[in-house]
Amino acid sequence: MLILVIAEAELERIPAAIVSHPVIYRYAKQKGKPATKLLLNSSIHHAAMATLPEGRRQGRPDITHLILLTALESILNKQDRLRVYIHTRNDEVITVNPQTRIMRNEERFAGLLEQLFDKGAVPNPTKPLLSLQPQTLPALIQELNSDHVFVCDQLGTPSRLPEYFTSLHHQNKQKITAIVGGFPSGPLKTDISKMVNDTISIYPETLAAWTVVSELLVNYENTTPPASP
Repeated sequence: MLILVIAEAELERIPAAIVSHPVIYRYAKQKGKPATKLLLNSSIHHAAMATLPEGRRQGRPDITHLILLTALESILNKQDRLRVYIHTRNDEVITVNPQTRIMRNEERFAGLLEQLFDKGAVPNPTKPLLSLQPQTLPALIQELNSDHVFVCDQLGTPSRLPEYFTSLHHQNKQKITAIVGGFPSGPLKTDISKMVNDTISIYPETLAAWTVVSELLVNYENTTPPASP
């Protein structure tokens, strides 16, 4: 089983600090909702976000959207050998049901996340496809209790994924957690160095998060056979 954790994903509702900005005011009026119930999106709200201390990093639901499209349509997920968790910048964790099919339209995806932040589970709490709860990244890693945990980082140890996963398979690592940042650039802000076994780099140049995820899924599937029934 491969567990994919998207860490510090830039998913959040519009911060109270910028709700009075004209761009946000007009957007909220257009949507017919309070601004603080709407998802922050840098492609729409970039002018207002210029005043935020981390405005260049925030408001990137597109990253999570592309990752989920990649992961949930993967062969590995169709084989029921993948689990996905999204940890947000505000220390919330979204648990993704493997049967979820994410809409390809980004605006509809944003609407789904707004419902999730509002209700805590969608489409309903009894059989949710996405559920959200407060949780830190270290607490999530501890709860997953994996045999092996690694982080993908451009500054990590250069590693070839086929050999890396083959080695873990030979060590009989059955439950592997891979952590990938869900933000546009820079390092993780949370120190999890004592909770991971390895920090690896799969390519010498910067890669988009969804490209990293695609490489992880394909290489794990090709090198790690399904467990015997």
